[in-house]
Amino acid sequence: MLAVILLLSALALWQNALKARDLARARGHDLCARAGVQLLDQSVSLAGVGFARNADGHLRLRRSYRFEVSLDGHDRHRGGLTMLDGRLLAWSLPVADARPVVRDSNVIELPRRAN
Repeated sequence: MLAVILLLSALALWQNALKARDLARARGHDLCARAGVQLLDQSVSLAGVGFARNADGHLRLRRSYRFEVSLDGHDRHRGGLTMLDGRLLAWSLPVADARPVVRDSNVIELPRRAN
């Protein structure tokens, strides 16, 4: 009986971790779209797990995820996000408008500003 309870508990934790990762991937995709960068590999990886208190003061799992993004399709930069109870706490992304785009010529194209 104890083995069944442990197995069911492990399955529940695994299912919760998969659901959290899928939510983090969706949030990362949305953040990248808003920042004008491309989420590479369409995936996130768990970078760390800790405990934090939510708005109600309950102790919950805080998960940090890493992923890679591209500003122009030819480079790779690291991004990250932290979530608690399905809520985005913090994120880090390079910004597409942060640097000019330099091509093979000596002409420098300045980034277009979003309206």
